[in-house]
Amino acid sequence: MKRLFKIFTTATIVFSVGNAIAQEQKDTFCLQNQAIYQQRYKNENASKNFTPETFKAWRNLFFNCPTASKNMYVPHGVTMFTALYNKEKDAAVKKQYLDTIMMIYDRRIQYFGEESNYIGKKGADLFLLDPAQYEQAYEYCKKSVDAMGNNAEAKTMVICLQTAVTKYQKGSMSKTDVIALYQQIADIFTYNIEKGTKNGQACEKQLANIEQLFLSVKPDCNDLVALFEPQFKADPTNVALLKKITDNMGKDCASTDLYFNAAVELDKLEPSAQSKRAIGDMYVAKKQVSKALEYYKESVELETDNDKKANVYYKMAYNTSGPTSVSYAHKALALNPNMGSAYLVIANKYAEGVNGCASGAEFPELEKWKVYWVAYDMCQKAKAVDPSIASQANSYAASFKARFPDVEALFGYNVTEGASQNVGCWINMTTTAKVK
Repeated sequence: MKRLFKIFTTATIVFSVGNAIAQEQKDTFCLQNQAIYQQRYKNENASKNFTPETFKAWRNLFFNCPTASKNMYVPHGVTMFTALYNKEKDAAVKKQYLDTIMMIYDRRIQYFGEESNYIGKKGADLFLLDPAQYEQAYEYCKKSVDAMGNNAEAKTMVICLQTAVTKYQKGSMSKTDVIALYQQIADIFTYNIEKGTKNGQACEKQLANIEQLFLSVKPDCNDLVALFEPQFKADPTNVALLKKITDNMGKDCASTDLYFNAAVELDKLEPSAQSKRAIGDMYVAKKQVSKALEYYKESVELETDNDKKANVYYKMAYNTSGPTSVSYAHKALALNPNMGSAYLVIANKYAEGVNGCASGAEFPELEKWKVYWVAYDMCQKAKAVDPSIASQANSYAASFKARFPDVEALFGYNVTEGASQNVGCWINMTTTAKVK
């Protein structure tokens, strides 16, 4: 018995020593391959031309030393196989490379955790490399966004919304659900930007992208009501929510009951330039312009941002007429000289007053021409300060030019083309004579 025990003990010691030697050899193997692939990766990453020697060392590490390094998975492994994927022409081989990239993410999660974050990265790369797999990519990204909350990565959130839009376009997701997702992501963006978090700068750069994706589904008033009304009923005194409702619905949905209730509640809880402007928009939608002007004036008094103040003056100009309208438009231009739309309002208000200005004049027809000439001038100013509205300005200008006289008709009043002309009435401008 003692002899058997001695033999067993000796064998155990030999086995343990063997294991220790094997482990030491493996550690050396891992360190050598890690050093080789990392140095070569550093040299080759800029060109993305990774050599077979780099891949060999990386594979040795990946299959034999799975806990040696986080970086060998992401970003190194993903970067290396993405380079192969992008250069490959054969569809079958490309699929193998994509499968490998997905496996790398799975191994990263298996050995180092952080699934909530890395499953989002996995989904984003899946969609970017193979947009046809938008359904699976959406599931990965949505799982990440839901789990990470305010810590979700900007790239993951953008791809999550992009895949949702694709699902909507393909008929597998409702517009309301897309809008709800946009609101969820917009909230996270807002949090990171306002708090100045590590993720805030990336969110700020991508903000225009998520807004464009939101607009791409063309949300109508019914969609917005479906999104916001349950939230409003559940928490009607939530100032942040009230601001979202009025911001998103003010342009086209100010006539809805939801907008009305939210705007009024916001003004009660936190009177501001925004709340006054929102109620003004609401009264415009209800065609109660005098009430709208009351709130717009209060908004202007409270507003500190000149561009926003100019926009309120523009609304006042747009919804009034005659000299009152033109006065508001000039106030808008004083704050924002590049507001071409304000010049177009002036042009149209001049044209609307043409009959009143011609009435009682010695030469009514000539007075009408003068009004159209000066309205035409305003269109030229509009597109000069804001080229983005050139098409609209040209359209208005063409309609005014159609009412110009021909050379003979102008000559009948002893006026030549290009001659300076004073426009009286309430317009009080100088223009030049023009012909068709």
